[in-house]
Formats: sequence, C-alpha cells, structure tokens
Amino acid sequence: MNNKLKLRSFDFQLAVDGSQKSSKAPATLKSVQYKCQIINNIMKTTLTQTFVSNSDSEYSETNYYFPIQEGICLESFEAKFNEKRIKGIIKEKSEAKQEYQENKNRGNFVSYAETSTEDNQDYCKILLGNLPPNQQVEINLVFSQQLSSVLNNYFIAQIPLQYCEDEISAKLGKNVLTLDLFCTGRITYSESRGYPVQKKVIDDKSVRFELSQALLQKDLGFQLVFAFEGMFEPQVIFGSSKIFHEDQVKRAVLPESNSVMVSFIPNFNEEITKEIDDAIRAAIHKGEDVFNDEFQQKMNTEIVDHLNSSRSEFIFLLDRSGSMSGSPIQKACQALILFLKSLPTDSYFNVVSFGSSYEKLFQSSMEYNTKSLEKAIKIINKYTANLGGTEILFPLQNVFKEKKIDGYNKQIFLLTDGAVESPKEVVKLIKNNNKFNRIHSIGFGSGADQYLIKESAIAGKGISKIVDLQCDLSEVIIEMLSLCITPTLDQFKISYDENIFESTYPAMTNFPCVFKDEILNIHLFFKPLQDSQSLTDAQKQISIEYFDSHKKQKIQKQIKLEMQDSFTCNPELKQSVFKIGKQLFLNENIQLEDSNTSLVQQSIDYQLLTEKTALICVIETLNDEQKIMYENIPHNKQYSNIEKKSKEEEEEEESVNALNNISSIYQKYVSCQNAQQDLHIHKCKVSISSPPKKSSSVSSIFTSFKNFFSSSKKSCASKRESIPTSQLIECNADTYFDQDFEMKNNQINECKQSTKQNDEHFTSSLYEECDENDFDEGLKNKIPKREYLEKENSFVVPKIENLLNLVDSEGVWKFDESLIKQYCNKNIGQVKIYSSKFTSKDAFMTLVIVILLETFYVQQKSKWMLISKKSNNFIKSQINKAEDLNQIKESIKQLIKSEQDI
Repeated sequence: MNNKLKLRSFDFQLAVDGSQKSSKAPATLKSVQYKCQIINNIMKTTLTQTFVSNSDSEYSETNYYFPIQEGICLESFEAKFNEKRIKGIIKEKSEAKQEYQENKNRGNFVSYAETSTEDNQDYCKILLGNLPPNQQVEINLVFSQQLSSVLNNYFIAQIPLQYCEDEISAKLGKNVLTLDLFCTGRITYSESRGYPVQKKVIDDKSVRFELSQALLQKDLGFQLVFAFEGMFEPQVIFGSSKIFHEDQVKRAVLPESNSVMVSFIPNFNEEITKEIDDAIRAAIHKGEDVFNDEFQQKMNTEIVDHLNSSRSEFIFLLDRSGSMSGSPIQKACQALILFLKSLPTDSYFNVVSFGSSYEKLFQSSMEYNTKSLEKAIKIINKYTANLGGTEILFPLQNVFKEKKIDGYNKQIFLLTDGAVESPKEVVKLIKNNNKFNRIHSIGFGSGADQYLIKESAIAGKGISKIVDLQCDLSEVIIEMLSLCITPTLDQFKISYDENIFESTYPAMTNFPCVFKDEILNIHLFFKPLQDSQSLTDAQKQISIEYFDSHKKQKIQKQIKLEMQDSFTCNPELKQSVFKIGKQLFLNENIQLEDSNTSLVQQSIDYQLLTEKTALICVIETLNDEQKIMYENIPHNKQYSNIEKKSKEEEEEEESVNALNNISSIYQKYVSCQNAQQDLHIHKCKVSISSPPKKSSSVSSIFTSFKNFFSSSKKSCASKRESIPTSQLIECNADTYFDQDFEMKNNQINECKQSTKQNDEHFTSSLYEECDENDFDEGLKNKIPKREYLEKENSFVVPKIENLLNLVDSEGVWKFDESLIKQYCNKNIGQVKIYSSKFTSKDAFMTLVIVILLETFYVQQKSKWMLISKKSNNFIKSQINKAEDLNQIKESIKQLIKSEQDI
C-alpha cells in the first residue's frame, strides 16, 4: 500500500499559535532552496531556508514542524548566522533539552530538534530559541530516504514543498529547486506531475530538472515518476559513515562503519507492462495524481488482476457494539457477505466480531471454498449488535498472536462506528505487527474515531475510509478489497558470510512479506573494522531465496556485492545509504529497549534522530553587550506554526461531539429510522436549538437530552399517529443507554414490531415465504419470492442482490433452466447451441449472469467486479477448444437484447 505524506496548510510556515492569534509572526521565510539528488531508489535532499526576524524589539522562540514519513533520515542540521556556520549535534534527548533550556535562559540564540507527533502526523519539530531582532538566519537541513514504487513499474519521488510567503523574493528568483536523477541503467521514463519544469538530459543515465516555479504554488507537493533499465534486477550500493565525536581531531581519525544495500522492485506486472505504461504516462500527461484511490481503483478494475496470484489470510473485524443496532449492523453484514464472496480463491478467512468482548466466526481461519463460505454466511445472517461496548485492542492482540499460515500474509479489515478508550495503544500495537499484516480500516458513521481509522491504516501500511451511514457500504468495502489484493514475496531465506556482517535490516529471523508497490530493500551492516574493499569473491556472494506468489514458485537469486563504478567514489551517497539503513534499524529496535543504552549510543555515534535522541545547535552565544540588550527587551513569547485549541475549545468540541453521538443514536432507534430496511418509514428527526455551553460535561448533556426528549417524542408521535404514544420507547440516561450507549434489545424489538404493525406504508407481500426449490440451501426463506425480479420498462430485470446471493466461492453460478428461459425463452434453440460450446452447463450459466451484470448494473460494477474476474477465469477454463469466447458472449448479449425488446 502507498501512504502519501499528509501535508497541512501550516507545514513549514512560521505562524503564531492559538494563544497569540492577534500577534504578528516573529519571522518571515524570505527564500527557500531545494537541491535534490536521486540515485536509483535513494533520494537525498538539501533544504536551505532563510528566515528574517520581523521585530526590532523582541527576542522570540519559534517552533516549526517539518512533516516526515517513516524511514526519512535527517542526516544533518546546520545554521548560518553572521557568516558563521554551526552544525547541530545529536545527543541523548534529556541532555539536549536541558542544554537548550540553559542556553535559552542565558539569552543565547539556540536551536533544538526532535521527532514529534502533532495532529496525528509525524514531524521533525524544530525550535528557534531567542531569534534576535532585525536578524537573518539560514537553516540547512539534509535528509534522505528510500523511494517507493507505483504499480511495481515505476519509482516515485514525493517532495513536500515549502511555499515561500515572501512574494518579492520569490519573484526575484531567490527560490530554487533542482533535482538531479542518476540511474545505473538507461533511463526509460522521467516526468514530473503538475508543474512547469525545465528538463535537461545529461546522458542516457542522468537527467536534471529545474522546478523553481513549483515553489510559487500552494499545492505543497511534487511528484517525479521515473523508470530505468535493470530496475527489476538487484541493485547493490555500499554505505559508510564515520563514528561521530565532538572533538574534531578524534572525529577525523575515528574508524568508519560500513554497510551494503541490496534492492529491487518485484516484477508483479510483467505481462501487462505496456498497458500500465500507457495508462500511467497518459495520467501524468494530464496532471493526474497516480497515487489517489480513484486512479488506483481504475487500474485495478481495467488492467491489473492479482486475484490468481494473491495468497492472503483475510480477517474481518466487525463492530457489534450496541450502537451498531438496526440498519448499521444489517448493512455491515450484507457488505461482509459480499466481501467473502469476492475473496481470491487461494485464501484463508475468518471474522472476529467485537464489542465489550469478542467472538470468532471460526476457532482459526478456514480455507476459502464454497463449503466454508456457506457455513460462514449462515452464521453471519444471525449476527446482531449485542456485544456491548467497543473494545478493539484485545481482539487485535488475539489476531496478531495467531500463528501465521505458512506462505500467507494477513490482510485485516476493521469496521467500526465508534471510538475506543485507547486508540493510541491500538495504533502502536498495529505498528509493531505490520511486517506480515496489513490493516485496513473503515469508519462507519460520524461517530467513528477518525484518529483510530486513519492512523491504524497508516501504521498497518493499509488504506482507510470514513463513510456515512447512508452510503452503499458493500460498494465501499469491495473497492477497498480490490485495492488490497496483492501478490507477495514471502518465505525468505538469505544466506551470507556471518563472519563479516554483524546485523541486518530487516532482521533475517523475522523477514517481512513484500507486498505490491513495495521495494525489496536489505541493509547488511559490516562488523567493526571490516573493510568492504577487502572482501574475497566468496564473501561477496549473497543468496536470496523466496516464494513469489505471482509466479507461484520459489525464486533463488545469487547476488555479487559489487557496485557500479560510477557510484563507488560518491561519499555522499555512501553516507546516505548507511544512515538510512541504520535509521530504519534503530527506529524498529530502540522502542523495545529498556535499560540497555547501546542503541541510544549508536544513534549518537551516527548522529541520527530517534525517539530517545534530540538535536542541539548553539547558533550564537551572547557577549556582555548583547546580554544587557537581551535583559532589557521582551524575550518570553512563544510562537508555533500549529494552531492549538484552548482547553475551553477542546471541552466544547468534546461536549458537542458527545451530544451529536446521542442525537445520532436517538434518530436511529427512538424514531425507528431505518429500523426495518425494507419498509418505508416516517423519519422523526431531533433538532437541537443550541449546543451545550462551554465546559459542559457528558452528564449535563444527558440532562439536556432528557429535557428535550419529551417534546421530541410528541413530535414523533404526531407524525406516526397510528403508533400509540405508550408504545414509544421511554428514554433516559438510566434505561435507554448503558455505559456504552447501547439500546436494550427488547426495546429495539418492540420498536420494530410496532412499526411493522402500524406503518401505513407496510407491505405484507414483502414477507411471503420463498419456495424452497428457488434457492440453494443457504438462501432458503431469505429472499421474498415476489421481489426476486424488478421491472425496467417492459423487460424484467433481476435484482443485483439476488444474483450475487447465488454465486459460490469460485465465482460460479449453478445452472438454472428456469432463469435461462426467463432471459432467453424466445431463442431457446440458440441457447442450447451456445451451451454445448462449454464443457459444463455451469460455465454457460455463469456467462449469462455475467452478461446480465454487465448489461444492467454497470454503474454498480465495483460491487461485482471481483466476483466477475473469478467467473471469467472459470468460463475460460470451461470453453471448448477452438471456440471464440468473445463471439459467443456477443451473440448471447444480442439474444438477451432481443428478449428485452419484446
């Protein structure tokens, strides 16, 4: 999965915080320069920012935040002030904080940086303490990262651009963005998206881009897409870095540490390379975002088909808490059943439903086939929202503890309509278990915890959706599933000379699956004093073995640790490669460390920013004259480019959200809105004239709710005169809700029953029993016989739900002569001829149903596209040799059309 960097309007900007809204920003970003260098899939960026103080009478402390993704490595921080350059130093976090505060208290101009999470986004938080009045400071940041891929055919570089608010400097051309692309093979494609660019081809392996105009845009993002020959073969780049010491003499003589990086893109789309190339290049030419869901969905629908190469264990976590009662749980179960029917054939699956407790559909995941599917559907059709509150942590822990099925990754789908007590703990759990698991999350309704939904998908390297209760949930879930079906590289065995390497990232004992759109990157760290130049031929050999689910076979690659000559003498590249690998290694392991300080020391040795380290840079120490000036002008104000809510605003927001949640529940159950999906029911809505005052507590909201309930109930009763007031549910904080706002089951049933008996729009024919011979065992008595068909003009069109209910796990519809006659009765003789062209009648029946779906339900294609892919594979396997499937399909379409024209 690809998770784009989330950029916000305040990113990079020196703005004031929420408590200083009327104040002027203490500094202006006068100019910005980017110098980017890409070598294969490593990008190194040097960002130079020039800030100018806006005050002539104030020392200020300013925070600003640089957004980062996992794996981005801050290589260096340097400040230029009064023509003097000062390099920042990474130290243990508490020591760096103390040093910053001491320097700030003394009036010294000092900077501090640490990793931080603000508004659910990871940042490098940078503080400029005591920025002097009427002064200019230049900040240089160098950071590097490994690039990702798109559709396994292209590398993609994303640069979060810094908009310069000083228009004069921008117009004078002080802002610069250059990007140099170097590749080990001939560059076959390299284009930017959405911006005017000057492109200069240096030779067939290198290109330079001038993109300064992009810095005048407020889009805050830039993408470069490129490809080169040999990108699917292992690339080898050596890395090295000297161990840091504050003493310059010691720093110069300390030994180097060495590493080597092996990487390549899995060629999962080898057979459709041209189709993908044409689609991506056309989209980029139009300025489209090739990362957005719409484009990816289009590619998965029209070009890419990984159904036959996917090997996954699909686990669906379904919210069955009390707030899901009524229409939400019905919609969720319908969507879940369609989800199961759409799974790839080579799969395992299970459903874990949760509330205050949790239940498993099966004790352990079952192999996906028609028998297990039918068994699951029978159980799911009995699901109700009867499990109390909303607790996700424990069921997730249980899912992660389940032993991984050999050769199958886990794809976990989480659906909830509410919030949990410890969302950050849930996100942390997911992040710690994302090597073999992908977590995708769906927030169903306005009450869903947006932080939980979005961050769990980011931590789980998956995708997320937040949708309202009125949406077609089946369509949403199948679209998500189609994006998540992926081939994998798994079951890795990597052999190398253990006498020369001390560690690897990822660890060989727990090597992760490689999913689509991911790049295989292996970092091997040499033992101390081991020189990469002195390796023997035998030591240079590495063997990588893995199972490729796309090719359905084990692959073995023999790799020789030799880098192309053009990059062996590039010390900057070698430092970036080493630091990126070590940063990833430390990020994964340092949070697990307790008393052992060896990893913190490694962070300091290689000057890397981690959870337990921070950067300190004393830019200027005040002399005696400056100290006097400092003491006599203001220097206590603090500024931030993130506007934070006040405590009162947070309390008010919490109260309003709580009241909205109660109002939503009231609408769903007290008014019986959507209590019975197949009925037309009057909707009695709650209107609240004004929200609670600031600092309202949840208990006061209950009181407000009880006060307006009586009048709301009378309004509802007046609209539903046929329901006696006595039958309406009495509501108060004690009887209507439990701790989790769960409605009592008997009250729900009473509400539904009164609705069924009294609504003037109730149609009794909807509840006639079906004939047992009409449907298979799993569908008996489920679908009203009279509703099996719906009319469109004069032609009887089948209901899409009824068609999809009859398909099995292989995408096959069993032969039904009565249905064939329904759509081809006029040409039954021709039908028999076409049917004989297949080795089974089921194949012909399946083809007819697929044609019906394509003819009448093209607007709902996202709901049945995965099933139809399985169906088409089955049809192709059953057609007699020498027969033309496309011609047969077109002929049957004409037969159905002729029936429609009667």
